[in-house]
Amino acid sequence: MKKYLFLLLAAFSPLLALEEEDLTWEEGDNEPTAAEYHRFLQEAMEDKDWWAAVDFANILSYHFPAFPFSQELSYLIGFSYYQLGQYELANQSLSAYLNHSTSHSHFEEAITMKFDIAQAFAHGTKKRLFGSHKMPAWLSAKEDALEIYDEVIATIPHTDMAATSMLSKALIQAELEDFKPAVETLSTLIRRFPKTDIAAEAYLDIARVYFQQSKDGNLDLDNLDLAGINLRKFKEAFPRESRVDEAEKLLSETAELFAANLLDTAQFFARTKKPAASILYYNRVISKYPQTKAAAVAQERLNALQPADPE
Repeated sequence: MKKYLFLLLAAFSPLLALEEEDLTWEEGDNEPTAAEYHRFLQEAMEDKDWWAAVDFANILSYHFPAFPFSQELSYLIGFSYYQLGQYELANQSLSAYLNHSTSHSHFEEAITMKFDIAQAFAHGTKKRLFGSHKMPAWLSAKEDALEIYDEVIATIPHTDMAATSMLSKALIQAELEDFKPAVETLSTLIRRFPKTDIAAEAYLDIARVYFQQSKDGNLDLDNLDLAGINLRKFKEAFPRESRVDEAEKLLSETAELFAANLLDTAQFFARTKKPAASILYYNRVISKYPQTKAAAVAQERLNALQPADPE
């Protein structure tokens, strides 16, 4: 019968994971009981035969939904997929456990695994095509990581894991060029976890976001002003923090980008024989960004255009 064929496959195949059609069979005599399948599941877990564990748990869930341990099955499936490195499938099963189980005896373990999966996705682990364990892992899972981080943040909002999730979420948002949401995430992190080391890192990451945003060509003066406000708040909250020096350097480099943009405009007018306009922009570089390298260049060009009066 099909069920015994399944048992043989589960025993000898290293890559099984049944589809729904494989879970069905005709009713007959001498079928294994729910207790027997549960014993098979426990033995597979003990032997670390994770594919077999997934299949036995699916058999129990499909044919014996009223079995006393049925609420734990989605967790066991998620755990087994996690051990196999099938992170997308693991996350789905763990979400099912957290959303539908009423016991949640493995709540902490499930949340921790979901967080670990998000971290793996954030650091480059790919997900499989069409969500199938049989397909190659080629797809970016950064968006999946964001969803998991949001789940962790909402579920356990005042924990270290939530704080790390917020920081990691902001880094992905910045990588995806969602700069404003990234700053909002980091600002929320600072408000929720003030005076902590991770808050200091968040201040520094805000400085990085404003620098990256400006480097990518979004030269909005409001962002430069906000970067300055962020640095001031960073100094007030962490006056002895060594990372303040890096934030100051980032602000200076951000100002250099704005100054260089004005300098380019001044030099354009100089090349096109419009000295009055070029002088205007050279002076603007010097007045707005006096401490920058661009200001020093502007002063040299200005001196060339406006030589000092002879005594």
